Amino acid sequence: MKIEGGLIRTDPVRGSRQDPKAPMSNMIPEVLPTASVALMHYVLAELEPDEPDQLYGNTGLPAAVDFPVHDIIVSVTPVTAPMFDQALLRCAAARQRDVMLIRHGFHPETIDPVRVDVVLHSVGGPLLLTDLSFFRHRDRSLHLVPDDAGRCVKIGDGGLELGIRPPWDSAWDRAAGLESAAAQIVLACRRRNRG
Repeated sequence: MKIEGGLIRTDPVRGSRQDPKAPMSNMIPEVLPTASVALMHYVLAELEPDEPDQLYGNTGLPAAVDFPVHDIIVSVTPVTAPMFDQALLRCAAARQRDVMLIRHGFHPETIDPVRVDVVLHSVGGPLLLTDLSFFRHRDRSLHLVPDDAGRCVKIGDGGLELGIRPPWDSAWDRAAGLESAAAQIVLACRRRNRG
């Protein structure tokens, strides 16, 4: 792995078609900003993933990793503008999987808020949820929550689970969960920047 400015470059993508025996942690696409790598690992830790594979083909998504056992594709970008909704919907329909896009900016949770867009693939058609925030529950589970009342998504070893009820009991719980996730993201990005 080589660090060049704000980018990390991994030598051949391990665990991919180039090196099938390599560990999963090096399945993240070859050149990504260090914040993107840190956020990808933050989500991977919750999924307890199977052997992922880089997503090949023209999906219209930025750097993405596919987890076939969990039926989820995780993508990450420093672009903060919500400009990938149609690509998310197309990818979910074409691949028959849930798709998650993490938009983080260059200073995640210190200057730029981290937002997540999700398409949940279902028999009734795709469900697009946008501008979700990471929320760390007091039981240590990780969720994606909207700014106001609405559907939440739990990230776990089974993939993504849609929740109708919010994972908090009070405004205090909500603030604590959002703050906990933001602090973990800042710490993960700092660790990744230091190597």
